[in-house]
Amino acid sequence: MKNTRLMRSITRNNPKVSIIIPYYVDTKRFFVDLKKFNKLNYKNYEIIIVSDKKIEIKNPKTRVLITGKQTTGPAEKRDIAIKSAKGEICAFIDDDAYPDKNWLKNAVVHFNHPQIVAVGGPGITPKEDKYWEQLTGLVYSSFFCGGQAQHRFVKKHAMFVDDYPAYNLVVRKDVLKKIGGYGTHFYGGEDTFLCLKLIKGGHKIIYDPEVVVHHHRRALFLPYLRQISNIGTHRGYFAKKFPETSRRFDYFIPSILALGFLLGLLLSIYNLTIFYLYTFLIIFFVILGMLSVIKRASIKDAFIVSIGIIATHLTYGIFFLNGLMIQKLKR
Repeated sequence: MKNTRLMRSITRNNPKVSIIIPYYVDTKRFFVDLKKFNKLNYKNYEIIIVSDKKIEIKNPKTRVLITGKQTTGPAEKRDIAIKSAKGEICAFIDDDAYPDKNWLKNAVVHFNHPQIVAVGGPGITPKEDKYWEQLTGLVYSSFFCGGQAQHRFVKKHAMFVDDYPAYNLVVRKDVLKKIGGYGTHFYGGEDTFLCLKLIKGGHKIIYDPEVVVHHHRRALFLPYLRQISNIGTHRGYFAKKFPETSRRFDYFIPSILALGFLLGLLLSIYNLTIFYLYTFLIIFFVILGMLSVIKRASIKDAFIVSIGIIATHLTYGIFFLNGLMIQKLKR
């Protein structure tokens, strides 16, 4: 990855990029964020918004495609946009995110390398997010929550990856068409499904910490944990259905912790020694969680975040097991 900055300095081409946004949540914030695309330090782009219902967008660079259906998943909406895209490159971003001004400029240089077909980067918590959303951002950015996927939420070193979320994923359009786009109804694992098809085709996906989008968080606790339950269910199902990139030990760790938590709670009722050991371990985990964010948060906020980290593992772990048991996941 040492050649990344050299590649940037010698890049002269300016390929057209189709920014694709599957519109799902009807909020005023989306229209505020959409205006921030005008600040992109890259001029050769179009924006394609795919919506189930009619929305009014007054921007010469923006097209709105209406599905005409009542409920269409994000993968299906992205596939509709791919067919209509005029760019050589498709840049996927969610409707609850907006790009850093150098997002496209830093992404397109990687396509000088013929084997690299996709580029991902971190989705950083926006500074304007509210208090409980900021706490969710701290949960995500903690190593004890993000683990090996921490680079998805904060800037880490450049690396090759084999799975990356579609809230910040830039892909060659010709390759997308060759593999049939997303081609799935999954809602929560569609990006894993797409990346698996790319990897099986012998292609490379690169993570660049400078390819940044600002991704709004769901508020801690309930809205955020609902999202985690969906992610856990899909990963559990994928561990069974698509083991190539989803059957990894670190994906099973939250389930092991969740089972240990529930078993320890049960046994501590009947045995005083186990009760003391169990209490010590809970306090220990809370302290670890607090230490992981204490430089960026007050003691009170660090405590809340540590509880959020524990709740994340419990929720993800339980729903991961649920995904393992599901015979056929409909969405």
